[in-house]
Amino acid sequence: MFEITKAHIAHAERIQALLVQLGYNASIAEVKSGLDSQDLHSDLYVATLEGRVIAFMSLIYFYYFPIQKQNCRITAIVVDEQVRKTGVGTQLIQYAQVKARQRACAQLEVTTSLERKATQAYYEHAGFIKASFRYYLNLSNKAFNI
Repeated sequence: MFEITKAHIAHAERIQALLVQLGYNASIAEVKSGLDSQDLHSDLYVATLEGRVIAFMSLIYFYYFPIQKQNCRITAIVVDEQVRKTGVGTQLIQYAQVKARQRACAQLEVTTSLERKATQAYYEHAGFIKASFRYYLNLSNKAFNI
């Protein structure tokens, strides 16, 4: 069986490899920096099997003004391709629910790419409600024009 624990620097290389599977190209240095700079409003967890990181999940906790309550968002969750469909993802989501309740959050949110149809179906099967679209503006190279 696998174990879920807080992530630390020793997990950086495996987390970076999992980020690649998720479609992100963060360097080891960036991952280490992110692990070093976690704040009170975020957590990063790994799932390990026999000492090897097989999945990770990042959470943020924030006050969501429209509902006047605290929320928790899964900002990243990925299970190694070799161990998908073994229940690891479900266990991580259940763990996130526990952490969110411990912080008196009203909701647990998750986002995923529009292209990940199977992932969307998985979340809906797990009880998540599709409620909105997420848009972003890349601030490093564009100005907002109206």
